[in-house]
Amino acid sequence: MNRHFKKRNYCRGRIRTIGLLLTMMLCLAKSYFAAAQTPPYFNVRDYGAVGDGATLDSSAVNAAISAAGAVGGGTVTFPPGNYLCGSIHLTNNLTLYLSNNAVIWASALNIDTHESNTYSQYQDQGHSYFRNSLIYGINLTNLTFAGSGKIDGIRNLATGNPSAANPGDKALCLVLCTNITVRDLTITNGGHFGILAQACTNFVMTGANIFEKTSRDGINLVDTSFVVISNCVIEGADDAVCFKSDYALGRKIGAHDIRVTDSQILSTQNNATQIGSETVGDFSNLTFSNLVITGAGKAGIGITSQDGSIIDGLRYDNIVMTNCAAPIFLKLDYRTTDSPNPSVGRIRNVAINNVSAYHSTLFNRTNTSTINGYFNTNTLSEVPIENITFNHVNVSNIGRHSVADVTNYPPENQDWQPQNFGKWPSYGWYVRWANNISFTNCEVHFDFNDDRPAVVVDTATNIVFDHFTADVGVGNTNFDMGFLSVTNFVTNNAIATVNAPNPGAPLRISTQSITNPVSLSPLVFEAEWIPFVTNGATAAIQTDANSSASAWEALQATANGQWIEYTLNNVPAGQYQLALKWKGNTSNRGIIRHAVDGVDLGDSLDMYSSAQTYPETNLAVVTFTNTGNHTVRQTVIGKNPAGTGDRWASADKFTLTLLQSLPSTITGIAPLTNGSVQLDGTGYPNLGYTVQANTNISGTNWFNIGTITADPTGVLQFIDTNAPTQQLQRFYRFVTPQQDF
Repeated sequence: MNRHFKKRNYCRGRIRTIGLLLTMMLCLAKSYFAAAQTPPYFNVRDYGAVGDGATLDSSAVNAAISAAGAVGGGTVTFPPGNYLCGSIHLTNNLTLYLSNNAVIWASALNIDTHESNTYSQYQDQGHSYFRNSLIYGINLTNLTFAGSGKIDGIRNLATGNPSAANPGDKALCLVLCTNITVRDLTITNGGHFGILAQACTNFVMTGANIFEKTSRDGINLVDTSFVVISNCVIEGADDAVCFKSDYALGRKIGAHDIRVTDSQILSTQNNATQIGSETVGDFSNLTFSNLVITGAGKAGIGITSQDGSIIDGLRYDNIVMTNCAAPIFLKLDYRTTDSPNPSVGRIRNVAINNVSAYHSTLFNRTNTSTINGYFNTNTLSEVPIENITFNHVNVSNIGRHSVADVTNYPPENQDWQPQNFGKWPSYGWYVRWANNISFTNCEVHFDFNDDRPAVVVDTATNIVFDHFTADVGVGNTNFDMGFLSVTNFVTNNAIATVNAPNPGAPLRISTQSITNPVSLSPLVFEAEWIPFVTNGATAAIQTDANSSASAWEALQATANGQWIEYTLNNVPAGQYQLALKWKGNTSNRGIIRHAVDGVDLGDSLDMYSSAQTYPETNLAVVTFTNTGNHTVRQTVIGKNPAGTGDRWASADKFTLTLLQSLPSTITGIAPLTNGSVQLDGTGYPNLGYTVQANTNISGTNWFNIGTITADPTGVLQFIDTNAPTQQLQRFYRFVTPQQDF
């Protein structure tokens, strides 16, 4: 079946509607806020706390908490002061309220010793133990941490494995707790974790600050579901906002229904927003929106599955990031140490919209945005990352790489860190072992000239670049978009930015081992780069800064009948306008006849010119019935009497502009909006199409839901008013009458 994938969005949208859930959670949070100082009140000073920063106050604080617990709960208040504390033990229905200028300081030697854990072999000590924390609670409900005060580890909490001198490594740790609110507080110097929440539910944090950029992780939510984080500033030296799933509790749990919004995030050494690396249980229904990311030593948006997790249903909207070594990094790996039943997971159904990344570097790291599935080097089997859509996504790279780096091949490793991934052959995007990836209205840029291609896609299926722009290096003599062993790809209106030798020019495409490519952008073949054979004369590259790539090819003919034949590789089937850009001059120019695949095109082309010029001439409309290689031959038939010297044939570049693709299927986007789906596409003018739907893009059970006729310009538009309102996404396609199913 010969399919033409014209316009599509593969994110199946299995993110369940969580608006009602979030509304309920926010209402719950508001009720907590209103009850932040709900009586009865327990002032820690009434229980012996001094707050002078020298006296150990944790016994008094725990006495106040016990008193609240004895009456079913209440508010434990901290007046202004510095309260030096060992471990603080929480109870049910409790609010800790820190007044302005009230600070809880961590005492280095009075943190509880960590508990034993039968499953500690599967994750590091920080994730395996919980009681060695400044503040902790286990199996509790209704906990609120509020006020404009601060929790400060004052460098007494370990950022690595705890020791006798620093037994604690967490500021706030909650395990198996439910109904948690953190509001307005500041947590700083929290050791390994500012906040660690393990297997909790209903977690709301708003207006809080977590400053861990001189310590380690900001907030780690492990196997924690029903989460809202909003209006916060979160900074970490390691991961800033991180969602994980591990085996610390001896079972696979997972996390779902999470929202992070309207916040500012920084990671100085690791990931700003991250899923992983601990990924034992599954993740679904996560949204990140309206974020400002001010730095990431690894990725601004990091999505990795190492330990078998199925990550399914993520959405990122309206994110601006600067100083991120890798703007976006998706990687699927197989790690055998983090659970008793290791496996390869999945990453699928991710939508990333309205994201911009600028000045993408930190600590002199600069890494290409990446989508990399799993490949088994022993069995030669792969598990692709699937159904990822990018819409209005602008990523950058610092640049400064040479043209020779196009030969780089990143090794396959089981490492979630971009800087350990290898050297990239492209500066904008590197996509490998992936299916159903679409880029719509996207851009890639570099800060300093980079002569690598903008994009390399390797071993993938169903790849779309629709309205794509890219910077082009002044020394890039290779190509701008490379597709290696790709089945079904589309480029539509892929052009160079103003930061290119030829602004507005079509991006040059290179294909190798391609099945069913379709380029709706013109296919450009630089004459000096493509294979050729000659007869009767030699050919040589001529350098000229005014040519399309600073060079052109000359058949240095001396007599009629001599010829040069170029091969245009991997041209998709279709009807094209063939154009030739050539070098005109007063000397050494002949009159040339052109033939395509041995068929003479008729008119001759006199390459004599009274001045040095680079005209572009439409040679013919050609039709290729099959995808493959095609030849263009230039034969010398004469010489203009006004010319001097020999009778060369010149060729700067050949351009094939698609006029009509052959029988096709156009697969389209399918966003649900109040039960109605609008599907747009471009087809043949005035041609009728059948509209089909399916719940599986790769499935066979397509069913007819209507018919549509393209308008005189080829535009197709269909609205499915009978789309299901349940959260099961449909895929759609327009099918031409001659399509054989």
